[in-house]
Amino acid sequence: MTSTKIEDALRSASTAVLETMFFSDVADAEEGQTVQEDAIACILHCNGAENGTFTVAIDPPALQVLCAAFCGLEDEPSLIEQREMICELTNMLAGSTLSAYAPDRFSTLSSPQLCDIEQHAKLAQLAGQQDHLASVSLLVEGGLLTVSCSLRAAA
Repeated sequence: MTSTKIEDALRSASTAVLETMFFSDVADAEEGQTVQEDAIACILHCNGAENGTFTVAIDPPALQVLCAAFCGLEDEPSLIEQREMICELTNMLAGSTLSAYAPDRFSTLSSPQLCDIEQHAKLAQLAGQQDHLASVSLLVEGGLLTVSCSLRAAA
């Protein structure tokens, strides 16, 4: 499979955010590796120069590790803290990807919202089948994180 400009921007931005903001080691997941059934997922939309959707799904143990690292927590983060963290993570990944993919154009982001894993899975499954879709699976401490996006330049 050939990587696209969107996929390259998504992978690069995701790795940078996870390494710098969450102090996480990041590695590419094996082809076909998927998040756990109880993964937590989030979605947001963008409009402007680029229109589209971003989704993030993460294994619960990985979310706990990232949340604790980002917030500097010594105890296990609460469910509320974890839910807020995946929303913030989705916002960071979308913003960083858009900045890398279309650095001289402006798009606004909706508020991130928790979604069910099926919404994320649908977008992730379509990636690679169409030029404007991409999905990246990354191993972080605690498990797997998958970021998917659909972007189209506004007409």
